[in-house]
Amino acid sequence: MNRHHVLMVAPVGWTQPVPGEWQEYTLASQFVDHFPPDGFSAWRLASDVTGESVEIAAGARCYAGGFAQHALNRFFSQAVLRCRPNVVVVVGLVGCTVDLLRVANLLEIPSVLILDAPSEPIESLDASTLAWLESSLSYCRHILTRSDEERALWPVEWLRDCELGDASNLGAVLTAMVEASAPVHRYDYSIYEFSQRDHPLLVNMQRGDTRHFADCGSVLDIACGVGIFLDCLQQQGINAQGVERDPRVAEYARGMGLNVATDDALAFLSKSSARFDGIYCSHFIEHLPTEAVQELLQLLANRLEAGGVLVLVFPDPESIRSQLLGFWRDPEHVRFYHPELVTTMAATLGLELEWSSYDEQPHRVGPFPDIPLPVDQIDPLPALAEPPVIRVEGFKEKLLRKLGLVSETRLQQLQTQMLAWSNAVVAQSRQQAVARQQLEQRTDALWDINQTWAWNDNVTLKLRKSAG
Repeated sequence: MNRHHVLMVAPVGWTQPVPGEWQEYTLASQFVDHFPPDGFSAWRLASDVTGESVEIAAGARCYAGGFAQHALNRFFSQAVLRCRPNVVVVVGLVGCTVDLLRVANLLEIPSVLILDAPSEPIESLDASTLAWLESSLSYCRHILTRSDEERALWPVEWLRDCELGDASNLGAVLTAMVEASAPVHRYDYSIYEFSQRDHPLLVNMQRGDTRHFADCGSVLDIACGVGIFLDCLQQQGINAQGVERDPRVAEYARGMGLNVATDDALAFLSKSSARFDGIYCSHFIEHLPTEAVQELLQLLANRLEAGGVLVLVFPDPESIRSQLLGFWRDPEHVRFYHPELVTTMAATLGLELEWSSYDEQPHRVGPFPDIPLPVDQIDPLPALAEPPVIRVEGFKEKLLRKLGLVSETRLQQLQTQMLAWSNAVVAQSRQQAVARQQLEQRTDALWDINQTWAWNDNVTLKLRKSAG
């Protein structure tokens, strides 16, 4: 009997069985209050052939927050690649599971949602969050609830296009879906984007770039992808729109309440007559050959108002991490571009460099010695030996010894021995001072080398179009 595969996304402890003709792979999660401040909001704890368990930052339970709530997207996409499911079942709708329904749709996999009560009052949510929730629910093939009371807490119009049922009938629903056509599991660029990129981490990385557009009234994000930077701008109250070539990714971005056009970036810029006082172009030029980068910069300059700001972000060719670990993960990367080259190309078009992350973090290259710097050995301290025993004792020495006192002779012996040991301690202290200085020099050399690994992976250039 051929077994069908179901990916079950559920809280830790979920136990409802699936029919025997289904092979279950479980992505089990639980919320935690304490976690490292590294930008990630979910961590894999364990995995095997039957599933995996993940911890999630407690803040991802809320709906509001946009892309920052997408804690499970990357793990979900990787699980899809691992088990190749015919159907996805999501148990419970909280902030980090809402978007999984949209990702399943983007990957063309039918989904079933077991809907519980909202994690926060629906009436308290802003318009963009409401649009996101409604968009996600619209992609469900089936929505199952445990009670009519729970279902009544959700807007009726959000559920009207889905097949509704009782959560206890999950097995029957899956059995009915056995005959449904199997999804086509294929590779494309959107698979890479969702399985290798962490949306909350990217929010942390890109949020700071919004400061460059604080005074702008209209910003364009070229090759905006799923729209993470657009969302960052929107949350800052900055009017922005984006352009994305992949129609499914553009639709996904619009489902986040973002203004995104579906078009090739160069084609859009060539035919558009709109002007913007801010343009953001992040991780796009490394996808283009040199001639296309020159064309892109010319088109961007044409679309900028006089005095407008262009911000370019791209991998730093002087970053060891980018060279060895990051750049070639992306299947569409063509080549590195040095910021000095890009700045020169831009300057010929009237785009003057105003600020550069490259200059903010100077790249100092220290020497790489073939062998470690030497460190002198330190002589061990001599043992503190007992003073010689006085073989012939007179009445005075015997009396003093009986009284627990030291004779003058014995005191002189002790003083001589202590002086010798004290001199050895002083000599060793001098050796330690020399060795400490040598160790500091070695540490400084190692730190200089380590600093080359600490350079930013990306370069950010802020260019301004001349007013003349």
